[in-house]
Amino acid sequence: MDVLKILRTKSFSKIENIEKRTFYYLCGFSFFLPLSKAIGNIFFALAILGMIHRLFRKNDDVKLIFQEYKKIFTAIFLLLVVVFISALTSADILYGIKKFLEKYILHVAAMFPVIFIFYNKKKILTLAKFLLFGVFLSNFLVIAQGILNFEEEWRFGGTLTVMAQGSLLAVSLPVYTALIMYVKDTRWRIFLLVAIAVGFLALLFNGTRGVWLSTLILIPAVVLIYARNKLKSFAVLLSILIIAGGIFIATPNLSARFSTITDMQMQSNSERLLMWESALKMFEDNPIFGIGYGQYKFEYQNKYISPAAKERYQEHAHNNLIQMLAECGIFGATAFVFLWGYFSYFSLNCWLKEKNIAWLIFFCVIWGTMLHGLTEFNFETSVTSKIFWYTLGLCLTYNFSAQKFHSRVNNF
Repeated sequence: MDVLKILRTKSFSKIENIEKRTFYYLCGFSFFLPLSKAIGNIFFALAILGMIHRLFRKNDDVKLIFQEYKKIFTAIFLLLVVVFISALTSADILYGIKKFLEKYILHVAAMFPVIFIFYNKKKILTLAKFLLFGVFLSNFLVIAQGILNFEEEWRFGGTLTVMAQGSLLAVSLPVYTALIMYVKDTRWRIFLLVAIAVGFLALLFNGTRGVWLSTLILIPAVVLIYARNKLKSFAVLLSILIIAGGIFIATPNLSARFSTITDMQMQSNSERLLMWESALKMFEDNPIFGIGYGQYKFEYQNKYISPAAKERYQEHAHNNLIQMLAECGIFGATAFVFLWGYFSYFSLNCWLKEKNIAWLIFFCVIWGTMLHGLTEFNFETSVTSKIFWYTLGLCLTYNFSAQKFHSRVNNF
C-alpha cells in the first residue's frame, strides 16, 4: 500500500488516531530535544505534520486556548511583528526573512502541536516526564564526558555545545527544585533528588560562570517563593551553599574559575565588554529598527568591531537584550522586554493565586533562560529556544486542561 492510499484510509484520518500519532511524536520530541538536535528535529517535523493533519480535519476548538490566553499570544505576536519588520529593513532582506523563519517562526512553533491539540492532563504530564528524563540523561552525559576527559580539558557539554548545555542546566535545576517541593510520590521525590545531584555535578563539569550565577540566584528565589516556612527554607539553602562553597574551595579549577567572574582583565570578560560596546554603537547609529535582523555578524566583523578585540569572528553579542537593541532597535528591545516582563508577571501571579505548579515551572524556565542570557545570547539557540516555547505550550495546555476538566493533580 503506497503513501497516498494510507492517507486516504478512514482509520488513518480519524481524529483520535491523528491525535494519538502526534502524541507519540511529541513523546519522541520531548525525550530527544535535550539530547540530539537532529533526532529531536525529526520528531518535531512529524509532530508538526500531525498537527497540520489534525487542523485540516478539525480546527473549531483552536480559538478556545487563544481566547483564554490572548494577552500571552499578543505579546508573542508583537515580538514576531517587530522582528519581521526589522528583517525587512536590513541590507540583506532575504537572509533576514530566512533567519526570522528559522529562529522565530520555527522555534515558536514548538508550542503549537501541544496547544492546538487539547490533550488531557495525564498526557501532558507524560510529555513533561519524557522531557525531564531527557534533561536528566543530558546532564548525566556531561558528567560521563567530564570523567573520561578531565585530564585533557574540564568544560563539557555532553551531546550539546557547552553554552547550550549551560542554558539547559540554568533552566532544569530550578525546575527540579520546584518539583521536589511539590510532588508527594516517594518514587518521584527520589528521582528528583538524584536529578538535582546529577545536575549539580554537571553544573561543575560544564563550567559556565553565567549559569553558576543564574542558579545561585534563581534556586533560592524559587524556594522562597514556594516555601511556607521561610526560615527553615533559608537554613536549608544556607547549608547547601556552604557545602557548594566547600566543593569550590577544595577544587582548584573551580575556585580559580569562580574568582574570574569579577576580573574584567580576563579575556572572556574583557571581550564581552568590547562586544557590548560595539553592539550599543550599532543601536546608537540605528535606534529605530536597528541594523536589521540577521545583520549582526556582518556589521560587527566589518564595521563595528573594536580595534582592541581579539576574538574577531564573533557572531552575536553574548547578551539577549543588547543583541536585540543592535539588530532590532528600540522597537525590538521594547517588544522583547514586554514579552519577558509580562510572562514573568503572568506566571508568578498565577502561581501565587492558583498554586498550579505549571506556572512556577514556567517562571523557572523564563528566568533560567533570561539570567543566563545576560552573558550569553541564548534566546535564539535551537535547543534553548525550543525548550522555552515547548515548555510554554505544555504549561498553558496543562492549566487549560485543568480548567476544562475541573480537576487537579497533586502529584505525578
